[in-house]
Parts: sequence; structure tokens; C-alpha cells
Amino acid sequence: MSANDEFTAMKDPAQFAVERLVDAGSDAGRNPDAVAIVDGDKTRTYAQLDDAASRVANGLVSLGLEHDDRVAFVGRNCVESAELMLGAARAGVVLTIVNWRLQPGELSFVLHDSAAVVVVTTIEFAETLRALPEIAGVKQFLVVDSPTAADDWAAWIGRQPLDAVTVERTPADVVVQLYTSGTTGRPKGAMLTRSSLAACIPDTAALWELDPTSVVLSVLPMFHIAGAGTLLGALWAGCRLIIDNDASTTGILRAVERHRVTNLVLASVMLQGLVRAPECATADLSSVRTVSYGAAPISSDVLNAARAKLPCRILQPYGLTETTGVLTVLDAQDHAFDVNGPDAPAAVARLRSCGRPRAGVEIRVVDIQTGSPLAAGDAGEVQARSARLMAGYWNQPEATAEVLLPDGWFRTGDVGQVDGDGYLFLLDRLKDTIISGGENIYPAEVEDVLYSHPDVAEVAIVGVPDERWGETPLAVVVRNAGSKVSEADLIAFARTHLAGYKCPSRVEFTDALPRNPTGKVLRRALREPHWAGHERRIN
Repeated sequence: MSANDEFTAMKDPAQFAVERLVDAGSDAGRNPDAVAIVDGDKTRTYAQLDDAASRVANGLVSLGLEHDDRVAFVGRNCVESAELMLGAARAGVVLTIVNWRLQPGELSFVLHDSAAVVVVTTIEFAETLRALPEIAGVKQFLVVDSPTAADDWAAWIGRQPLDAVTVERTPADVVVQLYTSGTTGRPKGAMLTRSSLAACIPDTAALWELDPTSVVLSVLPMFHIAGAGTLLGALWAGCRLIIDNDASTTGILRAVERHRVTNLVLASVMLQGLVRAPECATADLSSVRTVSYGAAPISSDVLNAARAKLPCRILQPYGLTETTGVLTVLDAQDHAFDVNGPDAPAAVARLRSCGRPRAGVEIRVVDIQTGSPLAAGDAGEVQARSARLMAGYWNQPEATAEVLLPDGWFRTGDVGQVDGDGYLFLLDRLKDTIISGGENIYPAEVEDVLYSHPDVAEVAIVGVPDERWGETPLAVVVRNAGSKVSEADLIAFARTHLAGYKCPSRVEFTDALPRNPTGKVLRRALREPHWAGHERRIN
């Protein structure tokens, strides 16, 4: 039986990620005394993590939780969140990992929507959560590092037995529920199943080339699929996971040097900060084998700087919460071409793509209006079909039906095109497309150009009303410190790189771009003032 088949055959993927490693095997990946997680001064071996998961599972069952009940975690990454994830899966209940950056009203919505019957948090957020009305109705409220033994997480675990918990599971059972960021409307709970995790996690570990000698740095929050996937991928491979919530450039470099990190999984903005920081040039990065970046577009200049400063494998995966993570990958070979070679121009162009589909993933581009498949090179909505797809949105059948089509295709909401070699190029989000004089303009393409200007720190392109063209691109720019670059300078710069109709007709300068709690730019907030008084938000 292959590793992936064996993974699928177990009760649930999170449980197997530990159990296969503490089994009686003789290889290093099955060593129960190997360190699984380091979280500051807290360390867990695989045996300790396995014991904790069993105790958590028994505790949840003793509270009367049944199949498909929800347990919520609110807090920064910590070893206790890993114990809860594995224990909840072992008990046959669903873990909802809640974005701790949310405001109290938003936290209330997610806890109410998920119908969580147990809530676990850290001391940092305990007071805020205790004030929420939803907490009064839960069966158990537990706090990591609580000064009170009655609600302390560790004390509660210590009271639970180590007996094996046997819960019948099916591939369709939900293991984790992650909420979408909700840039428009309320966030939705994407239900990730045993089968969707089984289709993704082993492949992701293989993509990162993880083995028992690997040391993975976890800085992405686990309420994102990339953060949760980093945890499960590391456990699957039997390696060491370093939890460090300091995602600053200094924090990342310090963690790499201290722990001899081999694998970095970063958001694009983190990679950008890393390669632009002066201390990156002097840091000891010799232990790093692989850097994976994603979650947002990145400029060609940043990619080239990363290639020059990071002498290791560089990967760019593309995926969504709803797809349990990775769909396509721009792999290490795509990043490691010879800049002086005959194929360099084509290779440079491919750096703007997000690579090709992984095994078992189908990608197609369809006409935005008709849904008909398009030929290579034509732009339309990107759709995916794979065993990695979510089961749907929790308690939202209409929203689920909008994105999960009857023939198994998932509507990503992204606009893109596939070239003749199968590389997927994302142009923008469907809802962000600007139509000016009948021409489609994709903000990400314009942003990529302006990001290459040395005086631009951040930029967002939005459509604003125009009497002649219907709407026209507006650039909202954050200058680099000390810069005096002008509106005219940036428009002229754009015109040397883009067709005239794609260039911003105006530039506004600001100190910071508005972002939602997960860090995504709120284009709606930038666009709204310009559309005040208009019945429609398009022309």
C-alpha cells in the first residue's frame, strides 16, 4: 500500500499524521522520541503529542460531543492548538480555527455560525471571549496558560484518560473548518474533509521535500490553510516544526539561524520584506533548503532578488482555502533558470505565472459570461476539479452551489489564462476586473508594473467612474520612505510598460492601504468614495 493509500485508509488524516510516526517502525520518521514541535520553551515529542491527542479526544467525548460537533480555537499558533487539532480529529469532531485578529462582533459571528460547543483560547484573548454572549452557551471554555486550574488547558488534559478512542469515520467526514476572509459580505466556513486532506497533505510534504531531518518554520497563522497545512505537512513527514509568531523579517531570520531551519513557508509580503532587508545579506541562511511563497501576487523584481539572495529551492504554490491548499506550483526548476541562457526570456515570463497543476488536479479557463471552456491564451474564470475540493460552506447551500458546479468543477473567482505549456497565469480576482471602454483591465498586471518602480512601497489599482470610458484605473500608492515621486512620474513610468488603456489615469498617495484582518487589501474601501452617488458600481 502506498503512503497516500495508507493515509486515506486511516480513521482520519490528522490522526494518521501522528500515528504512522509513533508506530513500531525502525526508520527515523517513526521515532516516538523525535521532537515534533518546538514552541518557545515548550517542546513535544511525537510520543507526547500522540498522548496529548488521545487525552483531548477522550475529554471531548466525555463532554458529550458527537460526530460533526464543532470545537473552536481562538489564538496565535501554539503547541496546544496542534494538540487540539489532532485530538478533535481523533474524537470525530470538527475543529474551527478562528481568526484571532477579528473584532469582538466578528468573533461573535463566527462562533455563532459554527455552533461551537467547546471553545479553547489563549490567555491573550480569554477576557475578550468571556465577554461574548456565545461563550455562555458552550459546554467547556478552556484557556492555555490560565492561572486558574478549573479552566486551564493543560490541567484539563491531565485529567483525561489515555484510553484509545475508536470513532468510525468516512472519507467525507469534515476534519477542519476554516473561514474565508470575507472581503465582501460575511465570512463562510469552508469544510475540509478527510479525503480532501488526504489528497493534499502528502503531496505538499513531497513538494517541500520534507523528511525526518527537515526543520520547518511556522509563522503563518493556522486559521489560514497554509498555516494549518504547514503543521500537518510537517507531522506527515516526521520532521520538526518550529512555531514562532514573530513574522517580522528580523524574527524570521533569527528563527532560521537559531533552529537551523530548512523550510520556510511565507506569504509573498514576507518574502518581499526578507529579500529587501539589509540584514538578509549577512544572515546565515545556509541551512535553508526550500522557500515556499504565495497568497498574493509578487513583483518580478522581488522574485529576481529572491533568486539572487536565497541559494535554495524556491516554490510558488497557488490554491485556496476551498481547495485545501495547493492546486498549481511554479516549481524550483522554473525559478532556477540560467539568466544568460537561450531560454531566459521565456523563463522570465513564466515567473509571472503560478505554475502547472499538481497530479490529480485539473485546471480550465472558461468564458466569464457563458461558462464555456476557452482555448490556451484566452482570459476567463479559472476553475479547478480535484479530490482536494472542500465539501462546501457550512450551512450555506446557496453559496456552495454558486462555486461547486454539478459536474465537479469549482469556481475559484480568479481571472486567468493558461499558456500552451499548461502554465496558469492569474490576472486578477473576477470581482476586481475593470472594464474601460470595453477593454478588460486586470489590476494585478498594472500593480506588478508599479511595484517595480523603486519609489513604490505598496500599490492597489481600483476602477473609478469616468464619463468617457465608463471606468478607469486609479492607482492608490504608498511611497517608500523619503520618496517625492509624483503622480505624473508614475503615470509616465506605467506608459513605458503597459498599453495606454491599462495605465492609471490618476494616482492618489496614502500612508497605508486598508486591509482586512487577514491582510488582504480592501479594494472596496478604496473604490467606494469615488462611486458615491452612483446607482451602480460599474459603468
